[in-house]
Amino acid sequence: MTAVAESPTTEHSEEGHGHPSDLVYWKVGGILAVLTGLEVSTYWWPKGARHIAVAVLLIMMAIKFCTVALYFMHLKFDAKILRRLFITGFILASFVYLLALSTFQFWDHSGTPKFNDPPRSQPIPPPPTEPPPSIPAGE
Repeated sequence: MTAVAESPTTEHSEEGHGHPSDLVYWKVGGILAVLTGLEVSTYWWPKGARHIAVAVLLIMMAIKFCTVALYFMHLKFDAKILRRLFITGFILASFVYLLALSTFQFWDHSGTPKFNDPPRSQPIPPPPTEPPPSIPAGE
């Protein structure tokens, strides 16, 4: 009889993939609800505080987005390389978004006198044209 070498059986380890209890998800949901309430409350801020509302909203948006991705998409419990990839993409996307958003505030004209006219409130209609020749009926 030949001896068959038995390979050691490895059971799947749940190390690194443990998920929190339902209570943690309820707490995260509560935190997200409070942040959403704070975001909605910026609508009623006085006019003088509206200039900081954009910054506050962007920070709360980033916190909520990362919280949802970390807990509900289980990035917090996945490999660190996936988390790093997500964070790198998030930082890059945030930078591009803020750069594009800043163009509305800081670069509203080119600075040259030729193109420094304020926009008109209503567009100027095109000049009248010749009416098209009429086609006689029956041809």
